[in-house]
Amino acid sequence: MESRAPTTASRRSSGTWWGETTDLSGAVRKGWVVTLLTIRYLTSTRRGIVTLALSWIPLLLTGALAIARVPSFDILLFQQLMVPLFLEIVLVFVTLVSAMALIREEIDDNTLPFLLTRPVSKPAVAVSKFTGYLAAGLAFLLPPVLVSYVVTEAYAGTGLGMDADVLGAFLAATALGVLAYGALFYFLSVAFRKPLMVGLLIGFLWESVAGFLPGSVPMLSLMFYLKSVLKGLVSVGPLSGFNSENVSAQAAATVLLVFSIVLLIAAAALFQRMEFRQKA
Repeated sequence: MESRAPTTASRRSSGTWWGETTDLSGAVRKGWVVTLLTIRYLTSTRRGIVTLALSWIPLLLTGALAIARVPSFDILLFQQLMVPLFLEIVLVFVTLVSAMALIREEIDDNTLPFLLTRPVSKPAVAVSKFTGYLAAGLAFLLPPVLVSYVVTEAYAGTGLGMDADVLGAFLAATALGVLAYGALFYFLSVAFRKPLMVGLLIGFLWESVAGFLPGSVPMLSLMFYLKSVLKGLVSVGPLSGFNSENVSAQAAATVLLVFSIVLLIAAAALFQRMEFRQKA
């Protein structure tokens, strides 16, 4: 049986957004406790450990290429591997598993009602848990990008700053992906009783297929904007021919940020209306 770290959430909370907490510093302290518990929950369970291991797949691949002394292994091959492997598979999978564990799994495990008996309102709990997810998600996914880049540059014999634009672009795209996909999957976990199938269909079917559809349909996928960020920040790479519909990196980042904020607000509003009863 999977080991569980302490988790956070009750009796019905008050109808105000910040519940019984009127002091801002007190609300921040209570929210910070929820955030820390969420980070611990996402990083100390077996699922978290497996997710962490999967996030390092790019390093395993780049390390294998370096050990095998593949002549074509350089920063261009690094980009060609990172887009389909890391952004389209690893990032989507890690964010799906992590974000969907925040609410729905705690409901199923009957740990959420306990947290909600505390003097912290439901929306505050929702935002604090998402903050904890962001911290854990970035800790999972940013280091593999950085270390894989270092391995690539070391093998190529170039300075670490030679392709700093590539590193910066992938770090930015990864951070935005953690935020946007996390907000999407978090919202689904609140909106649907069985969100996993919906998340899989969107994350791995729609996001993969949308890019091949005609017209402006690709703009309805998050991956389109992540690739637009990469294209706008990297001068030479495999996405140079990507049709970004003249969407700049700044515009794409703005879309992802606005999308994430809207979905987080919607998730918190839905969570506010949910009723929880402690199971016997």
